[in-house]
Amino acid sequence: MADNKAIPGIGERSARHSRRFWIVTGVLLAMLTALVLLHLAFGRTPLSLEEIMAALSGNGQDGYRHIVWNLRLPRALVAMTAGGLLGLAGAILQVVMRNPLMEPGLIGVSAGAVLAVILTMQFSSAAIPINGRMPIVALGGALLSIGMLYMINGRTGGSGPRLALIGVLAASVLQAANSLLMLRQQEGLASILLWSFGSLNGRVWAHWNMIWPWALALVPCALLMARRAAVLQLGDETAVGLGLPLFRTRLLLLLLAAALTAVSVSAVGAIGFAGLIGPHIAAKLVGRHPVYLFPASVLLAGTLLIAADWIAGSATLSFSLPGMEHRVTSLPAGAVTTLLGAPFFLYLLRLTKKLI
Repeated sequence: MADNKAIPGIGERSARHSRRFWIVTGVLLAMLTALVLLHLAFGRTPLSLEEIMAALSGNGQDGYRHIVWNLRLPRALVAMTAGGLLGLAGAILQVVMRNPLMEPGLIGVSAGAVLAVILTMQFSSAAIPINGRMPIVALGGALLSIGMLYMINGRTGGSGPRLALIGVLAASVLQAANSLLMLRQQEGLASILLWSFGSLNGRVWAHWNMIWPWALALVPCALLMARRAAVLQLGDETAVGLGLPLFRTRLLLLLLAAALTAVSVSAVGAIGFAGLIGPHIAAKLVGRHPVYLFPASVLLAGTLLIAADWIAGSATLSFSLPGMEHRVTSLPAGAVTTLLGAPFFLYLLRLTKKLI
């Protein structure tokens, strides 16, 4: 394994990077806390800070405690966690594929996870089953997409740009399969469509309990792989010369990205561009060294998704879907991230047009 001195950012510049990282981390945590409080405060029943704190401490009116504990807090926690997982997955994919445009949706990881969930629903009575097995089901589909990448690209993994192009092909195939399956799924089609857009509507403690154990296991594993990912950034020849097992490292990182994406998709559906925007802003703030980039991407993407959900919930636009006429639904958070992410993607595409 490579010596720490050979890893970029570890050495003379490490103290400066470390100070900047901790300052950015403190600011992001403050922003995240403020957004959680906003999420708890605003809705059909606005709450003051005093009412929120009273409800969180178990005091106050029963109705306010119900709103905070059973409706808004689990939704905020799910948004924060799912967004953080997508941000970390996007950062890993950008490092492994050496392509700044990579994110779970673009290379088919999200589509593979969605495919597995829809297939499960074909044999289930529930429209969107909520249980501990759903992340495993989604992981199977995400791994299918990763398997397609390596089956087509060959065992060596190939270059980053080539792997990215193959990922786009895999995403197209999987998305076509998803569309065909949804056309066949008549029962619960409306809720499936809403979930596939990337929605946090109706997220409760069951969703949080489904994803937090996975997050607690996967995020530390990814952070432990950050130094190896840094060596991978140096290029294949240099990484091999430094003693890095290239294929195994790349495969482990891709498996981690698949698992992170699958857990997020199982809870909130396919949220577009959160895994693209978060890592890019993080890179501007703390640099592209994975030791700093990975945790910053978690915080930034988590902040992004909870902000997007707050915007979606506060928007005046609401609608009902066929089969759900009895229930008015707010704008999906995935629509907000897509509205933000599409122009951001075009901006990045323009910056990297020579690479693409």
